[in-house]
Amino acid sequence: MKRFRLLLSFLLLFTFKLTSGQEFKREFKASAVKIDITPKEPKMLLGYAARKSTGIHDRIYHRIVAMDDGVKQFFLVSTDICVMSPSEYDHVASLLEKELGIDPENFWWTLTHTHSAPEVGVPGLPELFMGDRYKHEVDTAYTSLVEQSLIKGIIEARGKLVKAKLGVGWGFSQANVNRRAIDENGKASLGLNPEGAVDRKIGLLRLEHEDGSAMALIANYAIHGTVLGPAHTEISGDAPGIVSDYVEQKLGVPLLFINGAAGNLAPIYSVYPNPKAGHLSQFKVLLGDKILEANKEIVNSRSDIKLFTGSHIIETPRKPNLSWPKDLSRYTQTSSSGMHMVLLPARFLKINEEVAIWSLPVELFCEISNEIRDRSPFPFTFFYGYTNGWLGYLPTEKEWKYGGYEVETVSPYTPIVEKHLKEAILGYLEGEMKSNISSQPQSNNKPSLVRADAGGLLRLSARNGKGISPNIKYMPEWWAFGWFTNSDRVEWDVEVELDGDYQAELVWSVSDKEAGTEYLLEAGKKKLSGVVDRSGSWETFKSKNIGIIPLKQGIQKIVFRSKEPAIKSVLLDLREIKLSPVSNK
Repeated sequence: MKRFRLLLSFLLLFTFKLTSGQEFKREFKASAVKIDITPKEPKMLLGYAARKSTGIHDRIYHRIVAMDDGVKQFFLVSTDICVMSPSEYDHVASLLEKELGIDPENFWWTLTHTHSAPEVGVPGLPELFMGDRYKHEVDTAYTSLVEQSLIKGIIEARGKLVKAKLGVGWGFSQANVNRRAIDENGKASLGLNPEGAVDRKIGLLRLEHEDGSAMALIANYAIHGTVLGPAHTEISGDAPGIVSDYVEQKLGVPLLFINGAAGNLAPIYSVYPNPKAGHLSQFKVLLGDKILEANKEIVNSRSDIKLFTGSHIIETPRKPNLSWPKDLSRYTQTSSSGMHMVLLPARFLKINEEVAIWSLPVELFCEISNEIRDRSPFPFTFFYGYTNGWLGYLPTEKEWKYGGYEVETVSPYTPIVEKHLKEAILGYLEGEMKSNISSQPQSNNKPSLVRADAGGLLRLSARNGKGISPNIKYMPEWWAFGWFTNSDRVEWDVEVELDGDYQAELVWSVSDKEAGTEYLLEAGKKKLSGVVDRSGSWETFKSKNIGIIPLKQGIQKIVFRSKEPAIKSVLLDLREIKLSPVSNK
């Protein structure tokens, strides 16, 4: 049975007592914690070919910030490791949800992307791309240390919350350079391209105590953690770690280094055999001093802070003939045409009405982040890369013709991914992020009015539907409703713009043993029925056109349920129903 997959959701409930004529007063609180995760024994290092550490150049850490606006608690973790599988993030997020009641949407785990730190958890996609690097066993002992120290750090941060203020600003550093070297034949290779696209902005958040003294900095800058090359085998935070330590020594508070769209950006000194040859300490000046300068420019900090978090799944085609790791089954599905798709999870954080932060578990090319920042309706728009896992490199469409490592070896996407990504992110920033009031209590499942996109498509997702019955459960780890009995149903309030026929496409999973139950899709008196086909397993989501249903213009309720609700059995796991207009009357 599938039920072992269901994570019980413990939601924090906040009760506000309002006296007559008196409004509840929110208090913004924050805290920062730094925890050493440097291993005591030699470990396999990630980032280049398989190699084991021979010592410690500088120590590596979790750095954690907690923010609480009186309604929502948000936790940001920056860790000095290279990449991790999204399944590792999912595992830790589920532990935090079960043990501490933290909604995964409010827990972001970003990585600095140093190439001189140990592996954590199963390889995920890297094993698919570069399997020769992962013939050794997974280091479960070190992975457990990293996980448990992170959970301990979040507990500590939650316990240390105090009244706080927050400021925001920009900085600038020339510590990076485009690394897509193009030769005379138009072929890309890893190198230096001083004329290539670059992003040299530093996005800075500053947390202060109530009296204005520093609590923590959060610095967002795009740079590969590759000053040290494969010949160097001592553990190190590389440039991000060195810069963080330097700023911390100057200010006496933690600096969370958050990498940006570094997919095509290298440090100006890159892949050297040792710290001296790579001028590693110079990054204290090139980047560390620039962060300190930007910090001095932040003159207005506020205590009236409201937070909003959100998420969106971007569906885009997978590279042809590319297999997929079993631990990442929730991040793929098969379309009705048989095409394998990648499900790319974007996260969003809005701070008041000025700051918008979006994140992805990818190595993004900086041109995409730059354009979204320029077009964003928010004056401060930051991109956090390497967040909540790693699903490969995401290049721009035009870079496909040049080939190279980032396109040919370590990307699971197709050229259309840039278009899909920009449409989704800008649409969310300009739509839900602008319209949502910050700091409202939220959960993973948020029933809301479904409206058509620019092409007329209506997306009835599990996330925006309402599960009815005592047994149906929304499973955030699968973005789906799990059916327990055939009396369960899901309802959506839908605004239909035009009368007409709509093609219905079902996205579902079911074990072969449980398949075969009849379902019903209802829109008023109009009904569409069918039989739940096999998808292969509860972990394998597929998509299929199930027929045509006529819809009337206006707001109406659409229901999906079993055709025989008296039967005491499961139906399916429902991720989404897509309704596409096929003809207008």
